[in-house]
Amino acid sequence: MQRERRGDGTVAAPGGSAVPAVSTGLERRRASRALWSACEAVLSATVDPRSLNRALDALQRAFDCEGVALHALGPSGKVEPWAARGAWKTSPGDLRACVSVPLFRGQEQVGSLDLLGRAGQRWSPAQLGLVRTASGALGSALGACFELRCLREQPGRDAVTGLPDARAFGARLIEELARARRHGMPLAVVQFDLDHFGALNERYGRQVGDEVLAEAALVLRLTLRESDVLARLGGDSFAALLPEADAAPARRAAERVRKALEEHHFPRVSRLSVSAGIATSPRDGVEAVELMEAMDRALSIAKKSGRRKVAVTPSGHTH
Repeated sequence: MQRERRGDGTVAAPGGSAVPAVSTGLERRRASRALWSACEAVLSATVDPRSLNRALDALQRAFDCEGVALHALGPSGKVEPWAARGAWKTSPGDLRACVSVPLFRGQEQVGSLDLLGRAGQRWSPAQLGLVRTASGALGSALGACFELRCLREQPGRDAVTGLPDARAFGARLIEELARARRHGMPLAVVQFDLDHFGALNERYGRQVGDEVLAEAALVLRLTLRESDVLARLGGDSFAALLPEADAAPARRAAERVRKALEEHHFPRVSRLSVSAGIATSPRDGVEAVELMEAMDRALSIAKKSGRRKVAVTPSGHTH
């Protein structure tokens, strides 16, 4: 029997019961794309508050629901109402199916996602599975945003991105090298440079450039491991310490970062690309200055090879 699609986000099954419309593969793919668009917009909200409405609109599309609300960590460190979209006011007796899920980053709750169903709508297993996916993705995005707000004012932190600055990175590199030598473990350092960032600054201005840097820092933090140490060296340069990683896993991590940045949509400037250079210890040296020099040489290779590449030190190869 052919099912009839309703305007409330369900389809009519035999007997007139309401079945959620998110059932086909195409609909699930559309919902997933809308979900990731929402996560990108949440990341942008730290530097562009207008993007928050785009995030909520994307979540409404993803779940085909009547209303969406986000709670997030506020300046006090408590979960507070952040933003809502849709018709949350209902008349007496109008009972709607609601879903409320906490959002975690690691073990810390950083917010909650509330969804208000349409009249007669029931949540399907596919939709609830998407809610679970959303809780992890949005939790990571919200956690990164809150951490950025908290870190910007701390000593040794870059005022634009909230990351450790070049001096703090150098000190941490010395500590990690000493630890790696004690335990006989490898250590990788990776430098990421945003391609043609100077031209972007000239075209859009310093404020937009700073917004791009702050958002790029959030994308980097979400792409790398929690155990990795990320810093801003200055200008458009970021660096990452990857404990217990040699050249192969460092290359894979750098490629993930390169692809994540290229796929991320930045407000106003759209897409960016990045070049990366990798050095590892003990292969390229056991002192901080040796690794930093080797990392610079590898980055130079990536740029001279046409940018948008990941390169290792001269004894290795690019790809």
